[in-house]
Amino acid sequence: MVTHDYKEASAIARKRRAASIAAFYKTPTWNEEDLPKNLTEFALSSGYYTDAELAIVQTEADAILENIKTRKWTALEVAQTFCKASALAQELTNCVTEVLYPEAMERARYLDEYLARTGQTIGPLHGLPISLKDCLVTAPHPSSNGMACFANEPMQKDALLVSILRDLGAVFYVKTNVPVAMMMGETNNNVWGETRNPLHKHLSPGGSSGGEGAIIAFKASPLGVGTDIGGSIRIPSAWCHLYGLKPSFGRYPTYGGKPGIAGQEYILAVNGPMSRSLKSLQLYSEAVLSEQVAPWEHDHKCVPIPWRKSVIQPPGRKLRLGLVGLDDGLVTCHPPVERALNITKAALERQGHEVVPWPTEDHEAIVKNLQAAFFDLGGAAIMDLVKPYNEPIFPSMQGYAIAAQAGESELGPTKMRLMNMRRNELQKAYLDRWNASATDEKPRIDGIIQAVSPWAAPRLGETQRSGLYGGYTGVWNFLDFASCTFPVTVADKNLDKARDLTTFNPLSDIDRRIQADYDADFYHGAPVALQIVGRRLEEEKVLEMCEVIDNCLKTR
Repeated sequence: MVTHDYKEASAIARKRRAASIAAFYKTPTWNEEDLPKNLTEFALSSGYYTDAELAIVQTEADAILENIKTRKWTALEVAQTFCKASALAQELTNCVTEVLYPEAMERARYLDEYLARTGQTIGPLHGLPISLKDCLVTAPHPSSNGMACFANEPMQKDALLVSILRDLGAVFYVKTNVPVAMMMGETNNNVWGETRNPLHKHLSPGGSSGGEGAIIAFKASPLGVGTDIGGSIRIPSAWCHLYGLKPSFGRYPTYGGKPGIAGQEYILAVNGPMSRSLKSLQLYSEAVLSEQVAPWEHDHKCVPIPWRKSVIQPPGRKLRLGLVGLDDGLVTCHPPVERALNITKAALERQGHEVVPWPTEDHEAIVKNLQAAFFDLGGAAIMDLVKPYNEPIFPSMQGYAIAAQAGESELGPTKMRLMNMRRNELQKAYLDRWNASATDEKPRIDGIIQAVSPWAAPRLGETQRSGLYGGYTGVWNFLDFASCTFPVTVADKNLDKARDLTTFNPLSDIDRRIQADYDADFYHGAPVALQIVGRRLEEEKVLEMCEVIDNCLKTR
């Protein structure tokens, strides 16, 4: 029996959002056919911003902090600028859920007064606007997680990370869109609708942190926080040409956030920073994981490891990296992604780093175990929330509906024990294989480079048609390894010709569908990024390896 209506819940939520924005800003509107493909560039040249605002939105987090500290800018003018930018980002990409403008401006005024009175900043993030994925609770605002049942439900207590960031000086001004229960690779739901990619309006910004990817790529946020359980930070970061860090579980505090599948701990969700600047990820991590903040004193599952510097020793040594090539044994990447892999390998080798092929014979088993676990553990948990509101089920979430129909009784304690045993076996086997990469003459590999998805970034709705494939990212969630994305290039119709499908041998049905989708003309200009993977709790090393790769790409 339907007890509520998702359309009514959506209308209430959207009206609240529109009124909250309109109370501060009236954004211009354009006919869709008059908008160019790149909405970010269009916004910057549209006349919407003053010259001073243009300078602010195009400045990265570290420089924003320095300019506030030296009083070149006030925290209030910075906050107002990013609030104004987020209003336009919402108009053009539909990336915003909850609007926190009054709190942001009140907080910014307080920070300015504090700095004027004491001559000191309140913390290392003093005055920095930070956008938050919808699931990071900012009471009393709802955290819908893309579901009607939560769309208008006030929250009672901030997530621990939100409290920590606020104490460090951050200013929160918007929360951003996610897919249903945060369990799709592109951002669409029955409450807020679909978010699109500001770098190429016909493409998806990814999911589940797709609203974060869009608002940062639009330059309406200098730094955001997403979450990742199967690729939800890295997929949007890659598709929006950003740096996005997926840490191992326990490294960053997670307590008090709103999970997509409550109580599910077979694969643990993590949160991490996303930005256009690698340095922003580093300063965020240094601030949150400092000995002074000590989040492990407040989150019982947070490990007591303060942020470390210069972990690659000796400094400047050459790296030895594994490379997952054209496919992972199940799905082949598109031509622009293949070119990005080749570019990165060549750039590293020119600087004296060693890049060796990394086999994926165990990835198929990992991906299949991961996918089955999501459906088994999330089916009833998600369907019990969306069914009372009569929410339509998206094609890529049909597996959850089928699992819910099968009933939780088919899971049971015996199957759960067997699942855990198999997971542990696969994790140990992978660790052993990594260790075995050492030889008598060479050390074990430092990290693994891999594509983030088969697509550079897919057309809107494509993962609903071809099928969602998150194996390139999900394998590292299953292993609980740290990983960070890095931009490489953009798709080029003259360089990235489609494969001849009459001779191409697909590795699977989904591989066939994904390859058939590729159109060099349509995907021209799509952002292309890769990821660098480190072992469990090696977040510092991952960011340092990412910096090495970045420098090699910039000097190629």
